[in-house]
Amino acid sequence: KVQIIWKAFEAVETSFLGAWSPAVSDISKGKEREKFASEAAFLAVLLRLMTTILPWLQHFNTLDRWIPSRFSCIASTILEWCGGHPVVLFEGTVFFERLNFYSNLVSPNSCCVTTTENTAGLAMSFLLSILRPPQSKVVADKEEDFTSCRGPLDAQRSAAMCLKALCSSCDFPNDAFLSFDLANALYSFLHDRCGRRSFQHFTNCRSLALSRAVTNYFEDCQLIETETISLIHALLKAQVAGRKTDEQSYICMRWLLSARSLVSGDMIKRGEQTSDTHIDFSVSTVIERAGLIGRRDASITLGHSNPPRWQLKCIAANIASVVIETMLDIESQTEGISFSNYKLAHARCTEMLREGGSQLYSSSHHSYPIFHIEELVTMACSASAATSNHSEIPSVQISGVRILISLFHAFGRELDFATNDGTYVLQQFSSQIISAVKHALQSESSHKDTASGHEFHRLFAVGCEALFVMLRYGFITDSIAMKRLLKPVLLSAEEVPFSSYPNTGENIFHSLSSKSVDIIDDPRTYPLFRISKLSFTAKVSVASELGQIDQTSASMVSDNLETHIIVPTAVHAAASAIDGFLLHTSKSNSDDESRSTAENFTGLTFENRSNLDDTVEYEIIKSWPTFAAYAVKSLLASIAKSSSDDDVEPSSKEWLRKLYPIACSGLRRAISGTERQGNSNPTKLHESETVALCIYSLRCFVMEKDIVNYDVFCPHELIDIVHLLTKSIIFSYLGLSDTASGSQYESFSDSRGDNLDLLLNQSCMLIEDICRNIETLPVKSTVLTRLVLEPLAAVQEHQITMTNDNIFIICSFLRSSQSLLKNYPAKEKATLEKSLVELTLSISKDAHDDIIEKINSTCSSLLKSCCEQTCMSDQEWGLVAAYTASNGLWDAWTTLSSTLPLTVLITSSIKAVTNSLAELKRSSNHTRALVALRMALQSVSNNDPCLICFALQHVGCEVLQLLRVYSLRINPGKYFDENRITVCAESVKVNMIAFQYLNTASMEENGFVSFLSALFDVLVEAISFNGLPNHPSGKNGADETIGRMCAQFFVYVARTTPAMFKSTLTVMSVERRSVLEAAVRADMGGYAAPKNDPAKKRLNLKGFVR
Repeated sequence: KVQIIWKAFEAVETSFLGAWSPAVSDISKGKEREKFASEAAFLAVLLRLMTTILPWLQHFNTLDRWIPSRFSCIASTILEWCGGHPVVLFEGTVFFERLNFYSNLVSPNSCCVTTTENTAGLAMSFLLSILRPPQSKVVADKEEDFTSCRGPLDAQRSAAMCLKALCSSCDFPNDAFLSFDLANALYSFLHDRCGRRSFQHFTNCRSLALSRAVTNYFEDCQLIETETISLIHALLKAQVAGRKTDEQSYICMRWLLSARSLVSGDMIKRGEQTSDTHIDFSVSTVIERAGLIGRRDASITLGHSNPPRWQLKCIAANIASVVIETMLDIESQTEGISFSNYKLAHARCTEMLREGGSQLYSSSHHSYPIFHIEELVTMACSASAATSNHSEIPSVQISGVRILISLFHAFGRELDFATNDGTYVLQQFSSQIISAVKHALQSESSHKDTASGHEFHRLFAVGCEALFVMLRYGFITDSIAMKRLLKPVLLSAEEVPFSSYPNTGENIFHSLSSKSVDIIDDPRTYPLFRISKLSFTAKVSVASELGQIDQTSASMVSDNLETHIIVPTAVHAAASAIDGFLLHTSKSNSDDESRSTAENFTGLTFENRSNLDDTVEYEIIKSWPTFAAYAVKSLLASIAKSSSDDDVEPSSKEWLRKLYPIACSGLRRAISGTERQGNSNPTKLHESETVALCIYSLRCFVMEKDIVNYDVFCPHELIDIVHLLTKSIIFSYLGLSDTASGSQYESFSDSRGDNLDLLLNQSCMLIEDICRNIETLPVKSTVLTRLVLEPLAAVQEHQITMTNDNIFIICSFLRSSQSLLKNYPAKEKATLEKSLVELTLSISKDAHDDIIEKINSTCSSLLKSCCEQTCMSDQEWGLVAAYTASNGLWDAWTTLSSTLPLTVLITSSIKAVTNSLAELKRSSNHTRALVALRMALQSVSNNDPCLICFALQHVGCEVLQLLRVYSLRINPGKYFDENRITVCAESVKVNMIAFQYLNTASMEENGFVSFLSALFDVLVEAISFNGLPNHPSGKNGADETIGRMCAQFFVYVARTTPAMFKSTLTVMSVERRSVLEAAVRADMGGYAAPKNDPAKKRLNLKGFVR
């Protein structure tokens, strides 16, 4: 084989070089190139031979590694001199496409004739010349203007496919990334070709008035138009991929503003000033320059015809929507970058200008979408109502509405930077946006007044999607506007008649389907009207339950729904969910037998699959998880409200019986990856949303288990699902799975994380629901406990770091373990209880300040549950109490004080409490320790005063010491000042408890007076340092609040025990007694400000004038 390939290589070079030999030169007499170019058939065969032997050239790297480089030179020469023949052009594009596939053959050290190893750089010039639109000329510049054959469709299609292959290659030249010339050339070519096709409503059958050649020409033009559109999308993706953030945003803005100008027909007018001379470098100038460049790019295409053809408007609008979504992905993947926030975008633009640059508008100086929000909204709204000669253009209108949807995704939560009154930035265009969406929703009634077609059905579907997005972002606040928008999308009783699930052989297709009464309407897409309405209703209801729509918007929708059609609507949603699941399953099967069976598939809502348009089928497949969730929720709610003799209840339960296996199977298929298709497959679903909605459906079944009175749950089904969720999703998210599971998890994470949060939340909630209802479910608690405790054990062993991102998962598993503990077998409950107590204390100890508030309540609840029905001894709980006090876990200590006997708690942990209060440097610990101690002392019954005496004998000195240190600011440090008032207040309260105990106990007067004398000395010092309200001390760090609480304590003692109060005053020094008396008088007098009589003014007699 190697020898044959070598001979073929020699034949190629000999045949090519033979045209330039001396013998041929004598015969040709200086016209070697012309004669060489005239042999088109020979050159096409030569190119085909080079293409054929390309894959084999890697075997000759050691012998002659420069062969591919010489082949590139031969192909370039052939196309340069014989590029007018379609066969040569076709073979040339195929050669460069295959050379791009084997780009490793042309490496930098393998170039001998050509100066670049980049295939795109070699082929780009002649590829663009093939796609150059023809221009009418009166006088030809050269002979090729009249005789060129570059126009044939086959050559143009091959050039488009070759360019697409080059765009998908990582070998694309860097200068083409930042240059917009290729995009302009493709736009111009598309503008020329999109006018050479049949009308979109033209019949599929060939008319007798048209020849077969004309019909084939229309079809070929349609093909090249589709391929060019695909090429434009591939070019955009290639230019953005793998670039720096600034370059990506610059490229996206270039595409976005050019698309805006194409849709609007905004071009550079003749004589308009576009030079860059005498322009200052400012943000406003950059914004103006960005718009000017966008108009200049569009002018290349609009120069042929303005306004442009509707096909070009449609593709430009689609590109604008794709660019906005791409910029959102870039923003979510880059920290500190925001394209939709005005302040952040303005700051970033200012920073780029400050960094400097030679060009006014480039990748280092460019604009952002928020600066052009008005232009973008205007473009979207104008495209949403596009017409031509007073006729609707639904294709352009669909693209316009999709731009509005993308704008809501980008700016739906952004506040208006101009008004700063809490309104959203898009609400200033509410009248335009509502009018555009309303126009799309009216297509169901208006399509009868114009040419019927499937595009109007799709327009209504995208209008329903836009309305849902507006509700999701809380855009509509006016109830009247809401009612007008909802009127076209709400289902009527005639559209959704109630129907039972069919028995074997029973045909209920006519009651569950929709057919057009208009014979000229498109029957394959007409069901899209009812499916879109059903999908909108289901999405609003489910999104409201999942918290994706605020309750105000959800209530406005529910108020307009007819309550008597909720159950019929749920039945139709169930039928659509079953059909959608089966359609998706049949598409996923790869064997030929399954595919042939799927073509004749008959569903509940359609007679035959062949009767469905691809758009209708895609909508059913995409929405089946939403349909299932809505149907399960609504049917269960209707059964709960219905009476026992209701005829609808048995039918509803039968529908639920069919939906449960679909939810389980759909969940399994989504997680296992059997539904993951290529990106080009129109039935590809977002797995995270599918899994989340299936989980929500299962949660409804679990929570309403009492309503479902038949054995719907398989014994091992739920535990298998929990195992699948924890291993494939939750453990992978926490980093506990192996490499294979981790890579599987990545597919569930979208770039913005919207659906991922929903998926994780629903997964955790399902596990919680199952653990809460484990008594009545066929689930083994031991197996479930192992799955629940595994991530908690990983946290305890520091395999997982607790962060704000995963804390909700940890809290959810703590709640699940609490539910399991209540229903755990008695023989193994003691072991589980000890493990959970140790786990709770470990998690509470390791929690840092950012998450401690989020997890403390959950840990406290679990610890309380362990205490209430404990299997542990008092001695073991005493050790737990000592551990909590020693490690500063005062929330846990407080929980123990509310459930354990206080005698056990205080006697076992009093030393640890004393040591914690004695550490003066731990300011953050003092507040929580005093609060916990005070609450425990207040809980002590009056029947056990000895326990208060025991506690105060150990901690009384430390509490008084803290009162003195904090009131006088003796040892300030971190967290000292922010905890100062609280520590002083709690210390006073603890001393108040001590005073109340001494007052009620039979104690000698001398001991009582000694206690009050020591306490009064500290309080007097605090008042002298901090002062009183309206009586400041003037000392640095003084706080009158502390002085007032000390004065209030004096007054309380004086009123409660006046005899002891007077006895204490007699043993105090004169200075301290005077301060105390002044504080008491000030508190009893309401801290009135001292009166300073102003000096009387002398009468000025000179001021009187006669």
